[in-house]
Amino acid sequence: MTIFTPILQVLLAGVVIFVLGVIAWRDYKTGKIPDLLSLALLVCGIVALVVYDQPDLRARLIGLVAISGPLLLITLAKPRAIGGGDVKLMAAAGFLLGWKAVLVAFGLGVVLAGVYAVYLLASKKKKRNEHFPFGPALCVGIAVSYFFSGQVIGFLFG
Repeated sequence: MTIFTPILQVLLAGVVIFVLGVIAWRDYKTGKIPDLLSLALLVCGIVALVVYDQPDLRARLIGLVAISGPLLLITLAKPRAIGGGDVKLMAAAGFLLGWKAVLVAFGLGVVLAGVYAVYLLASKKKKRNEHFPFGPALCVGIAVSYFFSGQVIGFLFG
């Protein structure tokens, strides 16, 4: 660890939050996550590999497919169930966070999306079969996991 490592970690955290914010906003407004933004998050993961000791490359590669793989299978089995942008977002997040933290991020994102869906249905803003963007909830889960995954992983995985 060099004297510049903490500075790089803070800069990287700022870029990650910025990218997640743009992804969430774009998905909320358009229902689409541009590939370039998922690629930007993946680049953050590559930089994180150099800046942080953990997770290691193996955990990041497993994270790359831990959530995105099953999401891709769901998308192939039932088209339009999950958007391709969400699949790519979770692949990039998996490389950034590693497999344990991406599980936490996805779990939190699903819970947040569920709460939002209940709100939309109860307020009659959406009907039962209508889609709504999943990306913003995933981005919140990714951000929380990025900053607090150590505590959550320690609690969940011992």
